[in-house]
Amino acid sequence: MKTAKIAVIGDLHGAWDDWDVQYFDQSDYECLLFTGDLGSGIGAAGVQVARSIARLAKPALLMPGNNDVDCQPEIQAEFLHQQGLIRILKAGGGERSPAMSRSAGRVDVCGFSLHPLELSSGTFTVLAGRPYSMGGPSLSFGEHLARNYGVNSLAASVDRLVELVDQAPAGDLLFLSHNGPLGLGSHPTDLWGCDFRESGGDWGDPDLRAALEHAEKIGKNVLAVVGGHMHWRTKGGAMRRSRVRKGGTLFVNPAQVPRIFSDREGPIRSHLCLEVSDSGVRCDEVKVRLDF
Repeated sequence: MKTAKIAVIGDLHGAWDDWDVQYFDQSDYECLLFTGDLGSGIGAAGVQVARSIARLAKPALLMPGNNDVDCQPEIQAEFLHQQGLIRILKAGGGERSPAMSRSAGRVDVCGFSLHPLELSSGTFTVLAGRPYSMGGPSLSFGEHLARNYGVNSLAASVDRLVELVDQAPAGDLLFLSHNGPLGLGSHPTDLWGCDFRESGGDWGDPDLRAALEHAEKIGKNVLAVVGGHMHWRTKGGAMRRSRVRKGGTLFVNPAQVPRIFSDREGPIRSHLCLEVSDSGVRCDEVKVRLDF
Protein backbone atom coordinates (compact mmCIF):
# COMPACT_ATOMS: atom_id res chain seq x y z
CA MET A 1 0.00 0.00 0.00
CA LYS A 2 1.47 3.35 -1.07
CA THR A 3 1.06 6.45 1.08
CA ALA A 4 1.46 10.05 -0.07
CA LYS A 5 2.38 12.77 2.40
CA ILE A 6 1.09 16.33 2.05
CA ALA A 7 2.28 19.18 4.29
CA VAL A 8 -0.55 21.40 5.49
CA ILE A 9 0.59 24.80 6.73
CA GLY A 10 -1.90 27.04 8.48
CA ASP A 11 -2.18 30.80 8.75
CA LEU A 12 1.39 32.10 8.74
CA HIS A 13 1.08 35.70 9.94
CA GLY A 14 4.74 36.23 9.10
CA ALA A 15 5.94 32.97 10.71
CA TRP A 16 7.82 31.57 7.70
CA ASP A 17 11.32 32.05 6.30
CA ASP A 18 13.95 30.36 4.15
CA TRP A 19 14.67 27.82 6.90
CA ASP A 20 11.19 26.46 6.20
CA VAL A 21 11.95 26.38 2.48
CA GLN A 22 15.06 24.30 3.10
CA TYR A 23 13.25 21.95 5.48
CA PHE A 24 10.29 21.24 3.21
CA ASP A 25 12.49 20.91 0.10
CA GLN A 26 14.51 18.23 1.87
CA SER A 27 11.42 16.46 3.23
CA ASP A 28 9.49 13.53 1.75
CA TYR A 29 6.34 15.61 1.29
CA GLU A 30 5.02 15.47 -2.25
CA CYS A 31 3.25 18.83 -2.09
CA LEU A 32 2.29 21.61 0.31
CA LEU A 33 -1.04 23.30 1.03
CA PHE A 34 -1.20 26.78 2.59
CA THR A 35 -4.40 28.24 4.07
CA GLY A 36 -3.24 31.85 3.67
CA ASP A 37 -2.88 34.94 5.86
CA LEU A 38 0.79 35.25 4.95
CA GLY A 39 1.13 38.50 6.86
CA SER A 40 -1.02 40.40 9.34
CA GLY A 41 -2.95 43.50 8.38
CA ILE A 42 -1.56 46.08 6.00
CA GLY A 43 2.17 45.91 5.33
CA ALA A 44 4.96 44.19 3.46
CA ALA A 45 5.22 41.08 5.67
CA GLY A 46 2.90 39.03 3.46
CA VAL A 47 4.85 39.92 0.33
CA GLN A 48 8.15 39.02 2.02
CA VAL A 49 6.71 35.66 3.06
CA ALA A 50 5.43 35.09 -0.49
CA ARG A 51 8.90 35.84 -1.84
CA SER A 52 10.32 33.08 0.40
CA ILE A 53 7.54 30.57 -0.40
CA ALA A 54 8.17 31.17 -4.11
CA ARG A 55 11.60 29.58 -3.68
CA LEU A 56 10.08 26.18 -2.86
CA ALA A 57 11.04 23.33 -5.15
CA LYS A 58 8.04 21.28 -3.99
CA PRO A 59 4.70 21.99 -5.69
CA ALA A 60 2.36 24.02 -3.51
CA LEU A 61 -1.10 25.57 -3.50
CA LEU A 62 -1.73 28.78 -1.60
CA MET A 63 -5.23 29.95 -0.69
CA PRO A 64 -5.37 33.73 -0.07
CA GLY A 65 -6.72 34.70 3.35
CA ASN A 66 -8.47 37.82 4.58
CA ASN A 67 -5.09 39.31 5.56
CA ASP A 68 -3.85 38.87 1.99
CA VAL A 69 -6.52 40.91 0.24
CA ASP A 70 -4.73 44.25 -0.08
CA CYS A 71 -1.43 42.72 -1.17
CA GLN A 72 -2.66 39.81 -3.31
CA PRO A 73 -1.46 41.42 -6.59
CA GLU A 74 2.03 41.70 -5.11
CA ILE A 75 1.87 38.15 -3.71
CA GLN A 76 0.74 36.80 -7.08
CA ALA A 77 3.52 38.78 -8.76
CA GLU A 78 6.15 37.12 -6.56
CA PHE A 79 5.13 33.68 -7.80
CA LEU A 80 4.75 34.76 -11.42
CA HIS A 81 8.15 36.47 -11.28
CA GLN A 82 9.74 33.29 -9.93
CA GLN A 83 8.09 31.17 -12.61
CA GLY A 84 9.27 33.60 -15.28
CA LEU A 85 12.84 33.41 -14.04
CA ILE A 86 12.72 29.62 -14.11
CA ARG A 87 11.51 29.65 -17.71
CA ILE A 88 14.34 32.02 -18.68
CA LEU A 89 16.95 29.88 -16.93
CA LYS A 90 15.66 26.73 -18.58
CA ALA A 91 16.01 28.48 -21.91
CA GLY A 92 19.66 29.12 -21.10
CA GLY A 93 19.61 32.80 -20.23
CA GLY A 94 21.19 34.34 -17.14
CA GLU A 95 23.15 32.87 -14.27
CA ARG A 96 21.50 30.47 -11.87
CA SER A 97 21.60 31.55 -8.24
CA PRO A 98 21.44 28.93 -5.46
CA ALA A 99 17.83 29.92 -4.71
CA MET A 100 16.89 29.65 -8.37
CA SER A 101 18.68 26.33 -8.71
CA ARG A 102 16.43 24.60 -6.23
CA SER A 103 13.20 26.40 -7.16
CA ALA A 104 10.82 24.91 -9.70
CA GLY A 105 8.46 27.88 -9.71
CA ARG A 106 5.56 25.58 -8.87
CA VAL A 107 3.61 27.56 -6.27
CA ASP A 108 0.11 28.47 -7.42
CA VAL A 109 -2.24 30.99 -5.84
CA CYS A 110 -5.60 29.25 -5.98
CA GLY A 111 -9.27 30.10 -5.54
CA PHE A 112 -12.45 28.88 -7.24
CA SER A 113 -10.25 26.42 -9.13
CA LEU A 114 -9.45 22.75 -9.68
CA HIS A 115 -5.98 21.26 -9.29
CA PRO A 116 -5.33 17.59 -10.19
CA LEU A 117 -2.56 16.04 -8.07
CA GLU A 118 -0.67 12.95 -9.14
CA LEU A 119 0.88 11.47 -6.02
CA SER A 120 2.48 8.16 -5.21
CA SER A 121 -0.80 6.94 -3.71
CA GLY A 122 -2.79 7.84 -6.82
CA THR A 123 -4.50 10.82 -8.41
CA PHE A 124 -7.05 13.11 -6.81
CA THR A 125 -8.26 16.67 -7.28
CA VAL A 126 -7.89 19.65 -4.99
CA LEU A 127 -10.92 21.93 -5.19
CA ALA A 128 -9.90 25.41 -4.06
CA GLY A 129 -12.78 27.29 -2.46
CA ARG A 130 -13.53 30.96 -1.81
CA PRO A 131 -10.54 33.17 -0.99
CA TYR A 132 -10.44 36.00 1.61
CA SER A 133 -13.10 34.47 3.85
CA MET A 134 -13.59 35.94 7.30
CA GLY A 135 -16.23 33.31 8.09
CA GLY A 136 -19.85 33.73 9.10
CA PRO A 137 -22.99 34.29 7.07
CA SER A 138 -21.78 37.27 5.00
CA LEU A 139 -19.59 37.52 1.92
CA SER A 140 -16.18 38.94 2.80
CA PHE A 141 -14.49 41.46 0.51
CA GLY A 142 -17.14 41.28 -2.19
CA GLU A 143 -15.53 44.00 -4.31
CA HIS A 144 -12.21 42.15 -4.44
CA LEU A 145 -13.92 38.84 -5.17
CA ALA A 146 -15.92 40.39 -7.99
CA ARG A 147 -12.83 41.98 -9.52
CA ASN A 148 -10.50 39.01 -9.17
CA TYR A 149 -12.87 36.04 -9.47
CA GLY A 150 -16.15 37.34 -10.87
CA VAL A 151 -18.06 36.39 -7.71
CA ASN A 152 -20.16 39.13 -6.08
CA SER A 153 -22.49 37.27 -3.67
CA LEU A 154 -22.72 34.16 -1.52
CA ALA A 155 -25.24 32.76 -4.00
CA ALA A 156 -22.76 33.28 -6.83
CA SER A 157 -20.07 31.59 -4.75
CA VAL A 158 -22.34 28.60 -4.16
CA ASP A 159 -23.01 28.37 -7.89
CA ARG A 160 -19.30 28.55 -8.74
CA LEU A 161 -18.30 25.92 -6.17
CA VAL A 162 -21.11 23.56 -7.18
CA GLU A 163 -20.02 23.95 -10.80
CA LEU A 164 -16.46 23.03 -9.83
CA VAL A 165 -17.70 19.93 -8.02
CA ASP A 166 -19.52 18.92 -11.21
CA GLN A 167 -16.43 19.58 -13.33
CA ALA A 168 -14.02 17.69 -11.08
CA PRO A 169 -12.82 14.42 -12.63
CA ALA A 170 -14.20 11.20 -11.28
CA GLY A 171 -12.32 10.09 -8.20
CA ASP A 172 -11.38 11.59 -4.88
CA LEU A 173 -11.63 15.28 -3.91
CA LEU A 174 -9.82 17.38 -1.33
CA PHE A 175 -11.21 20.82 -0.54
CA LEU A 176 -8.85 23.70 0.33
CA SER A 177 -10.17 27.01 1.65
CA HIS A 178 -9.11 29.81 3.97
CA ASN A 179 -12.00 29.16 6.36
CA GLY A 180 -13.84 25.90 6.94
CA PRO A 181 -17.45 24.92 6.20
CA LEU A 182 -20.59 25.53 8.19
CA GLY A 183 -21.85 22.50 10.09
CA LEU A 184 -18.93 21.43 12.30
CA GLY A 185 -20.20 22.91 15.59
CA SER A 186 -21.05 26.18 17.32
CA HIS A 187 -18.91 25.91 20.46
CA PRO A 188 -15.86 28.23 20.58
CA THR A 189 -13.53 25.21 20.63
CA ASP A 190 -15.10 23.55 17.59
CA LEU A 191 -13.07 23.65 14.38
CA TRP A 192 -14.78 26.80 13.10
CA GLY A 193 -16.83 27.78 16.13
CA CYS A 194 -17.08 31.50 16.93
CA ASP A 195 -14.87 32.48 19.87
CA PHE A 196 -15.07 36.27 19.69
CA ARG A 197 -18.64 36.86 20.84
CA GLU A 198 -20.42 35.68 23.95
CA SER A 199 -23.22 33.92 22.09
CA GLY A 200 -20.76 31.77 20.12
CA GLY A 201 -22.13 30.25 16.95
CA ASP A 202 -20.96 28.31 13.91
CA TRP A 203 -18.60 30.58 11.94
CA GLY A 204 -18.09 28.22 8.99
CA ASP A 205 -18.70 29.18 5.37
CA PRO A 206 -22.23 28.33 4.13
CA ASP A 207 -21.16 28.23 0.48
CA LEU A 208 -18.49 25.66 1.23
CA ARG A 209 -21.07 23.59 3.12
CA ALA A 210 -23.38 23.74 0.09
CA ALA A 211 -20.58 22.51 -2.18
CA LEU A 212 -19.85 19.59 0.15
CA GLU A 213 -23.51 18.63 0.28
CA HIS A 214 -23.65 18.71 -3.52
CA ALA A 215 -20.55 16.52 -3.77
CA GLU A 216 -22.20 13.98 -1.47
CA LYS A 217 -25.44 14.16 -3.43
CA ILE A 218 -23.79 13.30 -6.75
CA GLY A 219 -21.52 10.63 -5.27
CA LYS A 220 -18.14 12.41 -5.25
CA ASN A 221 -15.79 11.10 -2.56
CA VAL A 222 -14.40 13.93 -0.42
CA LEU A 223 -11.27 12.71 1.33
CA ALA A 224 -10.59 15.82 3.38
CA VAL A 225 -11.48 19.47 3.85
CA VAL A 226 -8.67 21.83 4.86
CA GLY A 227 -9.38 25.35 6.11
CA GLY A 228 -7.78 27.66 8.66
CA HIS A 229 -8.66 31.21 9.75
CA MET A 230 -9.98 30.29 13.22
CA HIS A 231 -6.84 30.03 15.35
CA TRP A 232 -6.25 27.07 17.63
CA ARG A 233 -6.01 29.20 20.75
CA THR A 234 -9.39 30.85 21.24
CA LYS A 235 -10.01 34.36 22.56
CA GLY A 236 -10.85 32.80 25.94
CA GLY A 237 -7.54 30.92 26.05
CA ALA A 238 -8.91 27.42 25.42
CA MET A 239 -7.57 25.25 22.62
CA ARG A 240 -9.68 24.62 19.55
CA ARG A 241 -10.09 21.17 18.05
CA SER A 242 -7.97 20.92 14.92
CA ARG A 243 -9.22 17.69 13.32
CA VAL A 244 -12.47 15.80 13.22
CA ARG A 245 -13.83 13.01 11.05
CA LYS A 246 -17.42 13.15 9.88
CA GLY A 247 -18.63 10.28 7.78
CA GLY A 248 -15.83 9.43 5.37
CA THR A 249 -14.37 12.95 5.35
CA LEU A 250 -11.56 14.31 7.52
CA PHE A 251 -11.93 18.00 8.41
CA VAL A 252 -8.66 19.77 9.24
CA ASN A 253 -7.94 23.22 10.67
CA PRO A 254 -4.13 23.86 10.64
CA ALA A 255 -4.27 27.41 12.09
CA GLN A 256 -1.69 27.01 14.84
CA VAL A 257 -0.83 30.68 15.49
CA PRO A 258 1.95 31.40 15.98
CA ARG A 259 3.29 28.37 14.16
CA ILE A 260 6.81 29.20 15.38
CA PHE A 261 7.12 29.10 19.16
CA SER A 262 9.65 28.06 21.79
CA ASP A 263 9.99 25.67 24.67
CA ARG A 264 12.96 25.03 26.98
CA GLU A 265 14.93 23.40 24.19
CA GLY A 266 14.43 26.18 21.65
CA PRO A 267 12.25 27.14 18.68
CA ILE A 268 9.63 24.79 17.26
CA ARG A 269 7.92 25.09 13.89
CA SER A 270 4.52 23.46 13.58
CA HIS A 271 2.63 22.09 10.60
CA LEU A 272 0.30 19.17 9.88
CA CYS A 273 1.07 16.04 7.90
CA LEU A 274 -1.82 14.72 5.81
CA GLU A 275 -1.28 11.13 4.70
CA VAL A 276 -3.32 9.75 1.81
CA SER A 277 -3.45 6.02 1.06
CA ASP A 278 -5.80 3.34 -0.21
CA SER A 279 -7.17 3.01 3.31
CA GLY A 280 -8.12 6.70 3.54
CA VAL A 281 -6.56 9.78 5.09
CA ARG A 282 -5.05 10.64 8.45
CA CYS A 283 -3.54 13.84 9.82
CA ASP A 284 -1.05 14.51 12.61
CA GLU A 285 0.76 17.56 13.94
CA VAL A 286 4.48 17.72 13.23
CA LYS A 287 6.80 19.81 15.44
CA VAL A 288 10.13 20.54 13.80
CA ARG A 289 13.39 21.64 15.35
CA LEU A 290 15.62 22.82 12.54
CA ASP A 291 19.12 21.51 12.98
CA PHE A 292 20.75 22.27 9.64
